[in-house]
Amino acid sequence: MARRLRLPLVLVVVALVLAYGADRFLAAAVERRVSAMVGCRLDGAELTTSLPGPFVTPRLLTGDLGTVTVQGAVDTAAGPTHLQLSLRDVHARPFSDEPVDVAGAEATVTMPYDQLPGTEAGQQRFENAGDQLAVIRPGVVLGGDLRVLMDLALAGEELVLTPTTVEVAGQQLPVDLVAPILAGRDPELAGQLEPRQVALPGLPSGLVPDNVAAGPDGLTLHASLDTNELASATAGDCPA
Repeated sequence: MARRLRLPLVLVVVALVLAYGADRFLAAAVERRVSAMVGCRLDGAELTTSLPGPFVTPRLLTGDLGTVTVQGAVDTAAGPTHLQLSLRDVHARPFSDEPVDVAGAEATVTMPYDQLPGTEAGQQRFENAGDQLAVIRPGVVLGGDLRVLMDLALAGEELVLTPTTVEVAGQQLPVDLVAPILAGRDPELAGQLEPRQVALPGLPSGLVPDNVAAGPDGLTLHASLDTNELASATAGDCPA
């Protein structure tokens, strides 16, 4: 009896393994198509795609993949930056001549703090301070560091920094109180407490930043990607 049961079980296991292998093979083919299409549109970025779910063959047959995650490193003027894209309502089949179709796309770009302007010369450094950005200027106040907490906003492709709080020797004071005092003693330092705009390193063509936040690993830019930009990737030199 045990021998008679063992053979069907073995056949079932073999069938499951073969089905899973075929599923992964077809999924990898579609993932490569999506990665190549998006990467080509974003200045040749090297990206990887992840299809949702452990078993995707039914969706591969129809081509309706739902939401697909694409991520990888993209080059900016300041250096490599991590990009994660969420593509909505993706339609693509493996080994098909049909173009990859995407209904919508949002991107998250994480820009390390050491890529922001001024850090390369050691003039200042940046770090996360909750929902604000902390800008530290070393050795400017009696040989100690000046730490300024700033609100963040975007104006086009520039970062708008609005100082709110000054921290010196562990004491926090409102900018409105400190700035007038410094204005008469050290106008240059007082100028560091005025709102200013900083140009962001250029993002790949097609990505338009919508909002910004200070994260643990760097500035987090949320950007939109026009689906017409993706559609154009199937023309010209970009793969379909």
